[in-house]
Amino acid sequence: MTLTATVATLTPAPRASTTFHHCRAALGDRVLRLQDEPLAILKGLYRLGALVVTTFADGGRVSQSMRYPTLEDGDDGLEARGQQSRLRHQLNLPLWRSVMAVLAPVADLPPRSLLFFDRFGEPVQQMAVAPETGGLAFEELVCAMLHPDQRQLGAPPPRLLAGPTAVPSVAELERQWSHGDDDGFRALLAGIGDRRQVLYQAVRDKFACPVRAETVPSLLALASRRDAAYTVCTGNSGVSLCLTAPWSAPRWQKGQCHLAHQGTLVSLDMGRVASVWRLRRPGPGRVVTALEGLDAQGRWLWTLSGGDDEDTWLSLLADSLIPDGAPGRRMA
Repeated sequence: MTLTATVATLTPAPRASTTFHHCRAALGDRVLRLQDEPLAILKGLYRLGALVVTTFADGGRVSQSMRYPTLEDGDDGLEARGQQSRLRHQLNLPLWRSVMAVLAPVADLPPRSLLFFDRFGEPVQQMAVAPETGGLAFEELVCAMLHPDQRQLGAPPPRLLAGPTAVPSVAELERQWSHGDDDGFRALLAGIGDRRQVLYQAVRDKFACPVRAETVPSLLALASRRDAAYTVCTGNSGVSLCLTAPWSAPRWQKGQCHLAHQGTLVSLDMGRVASVWRLRRPGPGRVVTALEGLDAQGRWLWTLSGGDDEDTWLSLLADSLIPDGAPGRRMA
C-alpha cells in the first residue's frame, strides 16, 4: 500500500513513564542499571525458575506465571499450549532498549525483578522472580550484566509525532481488505498506523461497523456461562500477546475488566475505550469476525476474536452484539 510521506515533529518535552522515573530516582540504591542488551538478558531468564511476567499495554496489562523458555538467536516469539489454552508472545526486540534490576521494593515494583524499557522510557515488560523460587540465579544474572555506570541514567529522547498521512481511496482499501491474507491484512493495518478508526470509517459496513460498548460485558459474561474459549490480543510496541482460553467470568473493578485463566490475568482498562468495532475479513476457508477496542485517538487497544471454534464465537456474537445506535444501557 502506498501512503504519502509523513512529516515528523518533536514533542515539546521528553516523555517517559512514571515507572522509568521511579527507577531513575532509586538508581544505585534499590535499582541497578544493566547493560543495554535485552536479548542477552532474555536468554538468561530460563535459569530464574518461576517468573511473574507483566506486559504493559495501552489498553491494560497482562500478568502471567510462567517459566521462560530458552531463547535462541533469531527467535521473535514464544508460544505455550495447554489442553484448553494457547498463549503467543510476538517480540519486536529492536524496540527494546534499557534494562533495570529492582533489588528492593520501589513504588509498586516488586523486589528481584527486571524492567525492560523501550527507547522512550516506556515499560515493555516486567519479569519478577516468583516468591517460592530460591537460588542465586537472579543475583548472578544481574552481576553478569551490570552496567559500568550506576550513577547516571540519561533522559529518554523526545518522541516523534507523525504528521497526517493520506489514506488510499475507499475502493483500494476494500480491495486490500477483502483479498489479503493474514500477512497482507497486518500490512494494511501497519500502513495506517495509529489511524485505524480512519480506515474503519472509510470501508463499508460489511467490513467494519461500530457497536455499542455494552456488547463487551455482555459477550464476556455469555462466553463464561457457556464455557467457550476466545482470544484476547493486546500489547505494546515491543511485544504483542494473543491468549486463547475459556476465560473466567469478567470481574469489573473501577473501570477495569479482569479475566483469568490458570496462571494468566488480563486486565483491560475499559476507561480508555472510546469506540468498539466489529471487523469482518476473509480467513482460511471462511470469514473471520473480531471485536476491536480503540481509544479516543483511534489507536488500537485490544482485539477479541474466536478460538479454534469459529462457529461458537459467531454464536456468542449473534447473542450479545449490540449495533451502534441501538438502545441499551451505558457500561459502568
